[in-house]
Amino acid sequence: MLKINQNIKNKFDYHLNILVLILIIFFNRIDAVYGSNTNWIEVSKTPAGIQYLDRDSFDIKGKGVIEVTTKYLKIDTNTSKKIEENIYIMEINCSTNKFKDISINGKKNLNAKWEDPNGDKLLDDLISDNCEDV
Repeated sequence: MLKINQNIKNKFDYHLNILVLILIIFFNRIDAVYGSNTNWIEVSKTPAGIQYLDRDSFDIKGKGVIEVTTKYLKIDTNTSKKIEENIYIMEINCSTNKFKDISINGKKNLNAKWEDPNGDKLLDDLISDNCEDV
């Protein structure tokens, strides 16, 4: 009887180890999946940064409002090297030329409010580029 119980325990341990290994592999691949479905195109560039748009993310929400995924690369103006990268899911109101960031780097922004680009060339170019056909 003891030998049968030990045999069952060994099989259970083996299957548990396989399950843990599968879970580790799965959860280590989440970031690769997140980044693999993007079609980044450069929208605008200044000495301080570059604004990209995921062309495949364009979604019409209704009443002149669209949703897009953007990426902003902040650049050190002294060295011209990338110092920060942020990914936004942004809603744009094409009627008022205002925007709100509803997600920043995968975290929902529950306090998002409509904002004016205030002459920011990167945001102005992004809004005008996306609102052409809306």
